[in-house]
Amino acid sequence: MKHKILFMLPRLAGLTLLIGLASLVLFLLFKLMLLAIGISLIALIAGKIIKKTRQKWAEGNGLEWSANPYLKELHHNSTLQPIAGKKSQGTPAIIPIH
Repeated sequence: MKHKILFMLPRLAGLTLLIGLASLVLFLLFKLMLLAIGISLIALIAGKIIKKTRQKWAEGNGLEWSANPYLKELHHNSTLQPIAGKKSQGTPAIIPIH
């Protein structure tokens, strides 16, 4: 019986060490994923706050607010309207292909 314990003890210690290291790596990955999700949520909320403040600043200074500043320059020319902004198919449009 004493020889069985001496035979199993190093293997049991090695197995315990391997399981401990594996759990450490898994929990570390889980914590890193949680940190990445938290940082992305903070960036999303900050982006929305910045967008609102820019919109209020533009409206307060008498400027026309557009989420894409390049599209507001195209409103005066009907042939250069983006397809997403076109509702009717009545007038032909030039579609730029990049």
